[in-house]
Amino acid sequence: METNANENTPHVVPPGGDTVDPISDDADSAYSDVASETESVTSSILAGRYENGRRYHAYQDGLYMFPDDEQEQDRLDIKYASLQLVFNDTVAFAPLKDPHQILDIGTGTGLWAIDAAEQFPSATVTATDLSPIQPNWVPPNVKFEIDDAEQTWTWKEDFFDLIHLRTMTGCIRDWDKLFAQAYQHTKPGGFIELQEMDYMGVIQPTSRNPGTSFVTWCVEQGRAGKKAGVNLRTSIEFMTSSLEKAGFVDCKALEFKLPVGTWAKEKRLRDAGLLQLSAMLEGIEGLSLRLYTYYAGWSLDELKVLLAKVRTELRDPGCHTYWPVIVVYARKPEGAPSSS
Repeated sequence: METNANENTPHVVPPGGDTVDPISDDADSAYSDVASETESVTSSILAGRYENGRRYHAYQDGLYMFPDDEQEQDRLDIKYASLQLVFNDTVAFAPLKDPHQILDIGTGTGLWAIDAAEQFPSATVTATDLSPIQPNWVPPNVKFEIDDAEQTWTWKEDFFDLIHLRTMTGCIRDWDKLFAQAYQHTKPGGFIELQEMDYMGVIQPTSRNPGTSFVTWCVEQGRAGKKAGVNLRTSIEFMTSSLEKAGFVDCKALEFKLPVGTWAKEKRLRDAGLLQLSAMLEGIEGLSLRLYTYYAGWSLDELKVLLAKVRTELRDPGCHTYWPVIVVYARKPEGAPSSS
């Protein structure tokens, strides 16, 4: 997969460019622990793969770089909550009108699918993932399926009013194939919506801490991802051009910033940053273990030293870093054939 984004270059906010307003130095900058409970799946759990004390999904053909154990499920739930704060609790930005069939690819713990089902009670929400880590008790219009979105889709063509992906950057090896299949299975007039993060964090100019170790972690993770056959970088240009190549039209793009830490002035972003800080402090090891030790050849001790430095930087209220978050949605033309 190719993008226009440089995989190893940190985002630089140009002088005079937009930044997230930081909280004043004399404001309360205390960092507190955030806990999140994920309902465990019992009888449906498949036997997993275990590496470095962490469990990974057991789907035979699926790419696995990140764990799916309870610790990772907590991280996913916290990340979801932080993004919903950034999005002002918006579930979908595409202008949907009475949708009946919605597909959520890479649903994780299923929170988006559940929220979408509650917001659109007349719709059936089909949510897929490589791991059966979703709750048993869900709205009656939600159904979870174990599926690899990079394999051939078996749903009807021209079927879904909305196909949704969230934070799947780094999980897809062939975006062109995925978007081509999404086009085939979207109803004419229906939408695809991508809610993605670019995993090269930004250290904005207001930061008193250069975040050197955090930037190193982002760069090295990106290199390891390349060795695994995926790209952890994304951009509006890449997503828009790829969707248009598949046949979608009327692409709309929105840009957001997800702070890491409680340094943002606006309370909503400060709360989102607190959640994201918790997710990073607790989950950064799981995000790193397989990429660094298997694909990049780092020793476990080398990785632990880097992660300790990253955690120290992120705890510093003077480190003003954030993740770029990009939402792009596009429409399948009315009367369009299933294949572009």
